[in-house]
Amino acid sequence: MQPCALCHTPFEPKELSHIVPAFAYRWLKSTSVTGFMRYGPSVNRRVQDGIKDYFLCESCEDRFSSYEDAFARQFFYPFVENNSACLEYGEGILRFAVSASWRVLAYAREKSRLKHFRGRHESAITESLEAWRAYLLGATNDIGNHEIHLLPFCGVIDYSGDNVPPNLNRYLRRTIEIDTVVSDQEAVTYCKLGPLILIGLVAYPDLTHWQNTKIEKSGHFGPGQTSCPGQYRDYIFKRSVRLQELEAQLSERQLSQIEQSYVVNEEKFEGSDTIQSTMLDLELQLRKTRLDLTNERSEQ
Repeated sequence: MQPCALCHTPFEPKELSHIVPAFAYRWLKSTSVTGFMRYGPSVNRRVQDGIKDYFLCESCEDRFSSYEDAFARQFFYPFVENNSACLEYGEGILRFAVSASWRVLAYAREKSRLKHFRGRHESAITESLEAWRAYLLGATNDIGNHEIHLLPFCGVIDYSGDNVPPNLNRYLRRTIEIDTVVSDQEAVTYCKLGPLILIGLVAYPDLTHWQNTKIEKSGHFGPGQTSCPGQYRDYIFKRSVRLQELEAQLSERQLSQIEQSYVVNEEKFEGSDTIQSTMLDLELQLRKTRLDLTNERSEQ
């Protein structure tokens, strides 16, 4: 027997829980050419599923599954199919976002993966976990200042700043990952579900830095101006570079295996999101090259 991470009820571990919602993995595989995924330092091994562990009792697992189903049906799939649509949402979307952010932080703490915090924001971690947990269990109807923010990305083809990673769109659209990010002033959870990024505020000094990104109990998301602190752009760039570094570690055998998969699945090639993301990266680099050439001419 072990206590459920959410409700603390002792339970017999029988069912593994996805730490990252399963629908994100299903989407990633179904929109790829190969139908497989690769993760982190184990980039030379193909996998079919994400991180799972004995974490929740059956009742809490069912609770989270209902949130995930609603979010996938009402928000995730409509967005990836038409990112220019205006999506109305209700409180179920907030419940999902809180459950995803809570899982990132609770799992990191349980597995002693907060050592990089070096004791910083310890009280805020506890407060966030308790605020999110109480909301998920229905003990409160508010999460206080531990807000969840949504950053939707459909693609970047017009960016004139320096140091833009050449694989930025492939990272923004095709990567699933979780992290806990910390500095002396702030701490957040990072849950990236393909083109949607959930940022859970553990400790943040000025909430006005976020514009049109907060997930409320009801509202809408659609095309328009959003704003988040500049350091998150830098963080996303760093993660894109890290993806590049990992891909560079692919062995000749694995590269050959990928090539063969592309040949076998030729009918999926052009329509896959993998290729669409690659084309966006090529367009981004072409525009950047044209801009650089224009700037050179104007300086002569």
